[in-house]
Amino acid sequence: MDQPVQVGRYQVQRVLGKGAMGVVYLAYDPQIGRRVALKTVKPAEGARPEELEESRIRFLREARAAGKLLHPNIVTIFDVFEHGGILYIAMEYVEGVLLDEYCTRRNLLPLDQVTHLGVQALSALDYAHRAGVIHRDIKPGNLMVVEGQSLKVMDFGLARDASASMSHSGAVIGTPHYMSPEQIQGKTLDGRSDLFSMGVVLYEMLTGERPFQGDTISTVMYRVLNEEPPPVRSLNPRVPEALSQVVRKAMAKSPADRYPSAAAFRTALADPEEPDPVQTWVNLERSSVPQAHAHPDAPYLPPISAKERASKRHTLSRKYGRFAILAVLIVAGLYLGITRYVDYLGVKSAPITPPPSQEVLPVALEVVTIPQGAQLFLDGAPVDAVTLAPNDTRTHAVEARLGCLSAKAQVTGASTRGTLSLTLAPGPSLFPVSSTPPGAKVLVDGAETGLQTPATLPRQDCRPFTLALSFPDHDGYEVEVDPTKLGKVDAILSPVASHGSLKVLYPGGILQVFEGDRAMGASGKPLSLPPGEHTLRFVDRSLRGTREEKVTIRTAAEETLKVPAFPAGRIFLYGKPTNDGKVMVDGSYLEDLPLNGTTRLAVGTHEFIVISPSGQRVAFSWSIRGGEQTRVVDFTRGRVETP
Repeated sequence: MDQPVQVGRYQVQRVLGKGAMGVVYLAYDPQIGRRVALKTVKPAEGARPEELEESRIRFLREARAAGKLLHPNIVTIFDVFEHGGILYIAMEYVEGVLLDEYCTRRNLLPLDQVTHLGVQALSALDYAHRAGVIHRDIKPGNLMVVEGQSLKVMDFGLARDASASMSHSGAVIGTPHYMSPEQIQGKTLDGRSDLFSMGVVLYEMLTGERPFQGDTISTVMYRVLNEEPPPVRSLNPRVPEALSQVVRKAMAKSPADRYPSAAAFRTALADPEEPDPVQTWVNLERSSVPQAHAHPDAPYLPPISAKERASKRHTLSRKYGRFAILAVLIVAGLYLGITRYVDYLGVKSAPITPPPSQEVLPVALEVVTIPQGAQLFLDGAPVDAVTLAPNDTRTHAVEARLGCLSAKAQVTGASTRGTLSLTLAPGPSLFPVSSTPPGAKVLVDGAETGLQTPATLPRQDCRPFTLALSFPDHDGYEVEVDPTKLGKVDAILSPVASHGSLKVLYPGGILQVFEGDRAMGASGKPLSLPPGEHTLRFVDRSLRGTREEKVTIRTAAEETLKVPAFPAGRIFLYGKPTNDGKVMVDGSYLEDLPLNGTTRLAVGTHEFIVISPSGQRVAFSWSIRGGEQTRVVDFTRGRVETP
């Protein structure tokens, strides 16, 4: 991207990918001089404004709390902020392979690599749980393998504290295939919910299949709650029974039947063949005490130090002599037989490498539209982002639409990279009109169209127009339509009441008449108004002039009001180094550069935006006076000059 988009202090360079929560960008932080992953967060669909605001405040607070997690196996959060009404998370940019690459039968990892990565993930969870933060969405897509051996847990910024389980709307948060039973049921969560999800991840890594499958989300949730998955060894006989049992315990339906903490799960996974006798004794001694993370308020029980372990082992040998001797013999046997054990499994330790000829993420084409906010279409179908398969070589049509504005471009497969800039221009469109009651005649700029509501008006450009509806025994309805701002009209027609009338005389052409935001009609035609005092606004569209007058209407009487012409000046406007572009005045299109004095504007201050063919925008205020005046837009410096 030649000119990166600025979001806060970050310079967005390209799209990395798109998920259910939003878009992930690669960005550069000039203050620190480092690359970051910048992730947008979508608001909940269908939420009320007050719910959105509460959710926004809560998210910022909790994500900043998660940003305090500093661990080698957790992707670090650098910043959480809001820009342009969108929430952003700036996090550590990590290049690697998502773990779901290794959750298929054709690409399973050696068993020792599975346990190696699982131990790292559980170390990260143990650290986070001790800090009072649970993840709530542990899945292969949130675990990344870096440089073949190291594992990083991502998206801790989307977690909530250990006392929370549901969104404000009451919807459970997580991915159904990996959610714990208590998470599906909307119960209070603790760290053992993450352990269940981690057990599901290990199940997939060992078998290449998900333990809870189904064609619908409801089926998956039912099986998580009520069914036991097939044993790991039934799908992969190479997995030792002890390791299969470790995974089975992690996926117990009841949290009380799982490992009490991530540390305990990590210990069992690191040595599935034999439990630590010292830890067994400690668990027995502490059986009447709430375990670590069993409840958000439960105290954390720190790992046993080497000195404590030696003391416990000595106490154990005295109290349980035979058991301790047996444990020592087992450990010695494991040490002497470790080589044969690995050979028996048929597994060789090898670094993890990404599958050949596979992309980690699809190719995402960043589309920038001028103006912003347009709906994107790929081959005629609406999309949130233009994302193409890595091996795609076809030519696709990319289109952006914003009301009556649109733009199209052709891209050829995944070879298209970088940014596609689309400058929207007026074009043919259909404008929907409806009314209550239906069947009203539709008039445009005073001329009948032959249409009745509901109808769609064919429009060839974006010029504003006056829409009028006429229905027997009902008041007339008129509205000034700017197709760049208003997408449809749905009018309610009122029965005729006792009204007076007003005729506006204007020497300068056509004058539009408004009361508040309601369009009453145009000069030269009788306007129906109820008796009383009215404040009317008069608008000359061609001159961009406006003024207000107060009038008094009497019942069954016709009043006449003369409105003087607006004083105006002639303007000349040029561009450099290119003398081409679109000129917007007071929020609507005027004409293209150059303006050679044939354009007149009402005396007063007007807001200009000039857009070059390459999308550069120069905005400025121009106080028009009587006579002629000239300005030059310098697109290179982004400013306007007086010659």
